[in-house]
Amino acid sequence: MASRATGREGGALPGKVLLMLAPSALATLSNRARRRGRRTILVSATNGKTTLTAMLADVLAATGLEVVHNATGANLRSGIATTMLQAGRRGDVAVLETDEATLPLVAPDLQPDVIVLGNLFRDQLDRFGELEVLADRWRETLGALDPALVTIVYNVDDPLIAELVDAHVARATAIGVAAHVIPFGLADASVGQAGLPHAADSRFCRRCGEPLAYAHSWVGHLGAWTCPNGDLVRTAPLVAATEVQLDGLAATNLAIDVAGTSIDVRLRIPGLYNVYNAVAAAASAHALGAPTALIGPALGEASPSFGRFERIPVPSGGTITLLLVKNPTGLNEVLRTLVDSGVDISATLFALNDHIADGRDTSWIWDADLEPFLAKAGVVIASGERAAEFGLRAIYGGLDPEGVLLEEDLEDAMYRVLERAREFTEHGHAYALVTYTAMLKMRAVIAQQGWARAYWANEPRSKSKSRRARTKARR
Repeated sequence: MASRATGREGGALPGKVLLMLAPSALATLSNRARRRGRRTILVSATNGKTTLTAMLADVLAATGLEVVHNATGANLRSGIATTMLQAGRRGDVAVLETDEATLPLVAPDLQPDVIVLGNLFRDQLDRFGELEVLADRWRETLGALDPALVTIVYNVDDPLIAELVDAHVARATAIGVAAHVIPFGLADASVGQAGLPHAADSRFCRRCGEPLAYAHSWVGHLGAWTCPNGDLVRTAPLVAATEVQLDGLAATNLAIDVAGTSIDVRLRIPGLYNVYNAVAAAASAHALGAPTALIGPALGEASPSFGRFERIPVPSGGTITLLLVKNPTGLNEVLRTLVDSGVDISATLFALNDHIADGRDTSWIWDADLEPFLAKAGVVIASGERAAEFGLRAIYGGLDPEGVLLEEDLEDAMYRVLERAREFTEHGHAYALVTYTAMLKMRAVIAQQGWARAYWANEPRSKSKSRRARTKARR
């Protein structure tokens, strides 16, 4: 494509043109795919949908299926249309990452076999509005689908999602149809925290308005919750992480119960929030009938998606790890993972932009728990178009003003943090916490230097990976 020849991804352009010429093209492409026997999965969440979709694509490929996947993260209508268009006659299953606000726009046209609902957190309020509004749109989306034909795989630890799925089941029952739902979640209290963090988003029952009671929470408002009046009940998850052992930034060991069968997974992508992604991928694969024995090995081979805990070797020595951050809950989990892992974070930069894709409102950084991270880091390089605002937040968070190094130019900031890593850390590891457009720009600089492939040029989920996973499962 011409756009890629100029070094740009251009993943949404064909779909954008197609939808301009034929607004109903998504429904047409979906009908053709259905007639050929291809199944469609839509995956949506505020946090983790790119990683979850990649994990699920790996698992399904491990079963021998040919997977169509919008791997570049082009998750608006145009990007999804591009994926469906380019797939043509290929593929047994389409695994499509879907933006939260886009889900209501594409689900009625695609009429998917499976919808995966991961989580709803406060994010880009200038675009999405309050969480309650987005939850209402998702509820309407499920109401527009035939409950006899779609399976809903959902995070029962999120009370917002649990309520709208409960309403979906009630509607199906009212018309005499058995709804197909697969709840997933966590079941290991040892990695939770008592009550709720102060930045938690969903605190009240959607039915009666009373504050929810939490035995413990795992990520933000995701937890073991109950409605004090019994108006909403947290269903026991059919697929759950029953044992979780966090091993710093190296890996996470966990046991996943899949409908009564336990599988062991060593997940190479760190962080408790990625345990949710793994469990969601296992639940989604189960919904499609994937052999349980193949799920664990395939998840064990999953690698970070571009910019999401992606560790990139630097030829001059050391590494730089890219960590996408875009809302209080996501930032809190990245910070918690770094601090709890015990790694040296004295070479860290934070790049804050305010483009539409980042969210124009950057006040969310004031809701995140930066203090433990700042105390351990001691120094932070602040970059991006809103570098000064993050610098101010860091100072209010207890960092000495001399510990805030302003470097608005992102490329200069990257080289500066690498120099700091070589000078002040034992292994030369640098960490870059970056908002979405900053991540894309830094990733482009890294690709230009030849340290990594352009994110849209990464090799597809390979059949050799699938064969390795099947071989491990047989052993």
